[in-house]
Amino acid sequence: MGYIYSVLWFLTAVLLVIRFRKESAAIYVLSVYFVFLGFWWLADEMALPDMLAGSFGWILRIVSAAALIVTLIVYHIDKSIKEKRSEAKERAQEAHAAADGQ
Repeated sequence: MGYIYSVLWFLTAVLLVIRFRKESAAIYVLSVYFVFLGFWWLADEMALPDMLAGSFGWILRIVSAAALIVTLIVYHIDKSIKEKRSEAKERAQEAHAAADGQ
């Protein structure tokens, strides 16, 4: 069953990059995380120790928390950059309209 989860994580990463890459830079962070999860679940199926329990489980939790934090930071930065560009574009359009009106 773990092989199915592994394939699903890889497909999710590919889908995010192909379909939603223009939405936000956070998509790339999530895609890297989903590729990591794909390899983690694949390793869980192929390796002898249980990769989802014990110290390996804690490593997965820490990486997941770090991925969430980095994704939120990247999303916030990307959103603020887009807002600043939008405001600058609006000011330029207003200045252009005012110059045309004179």
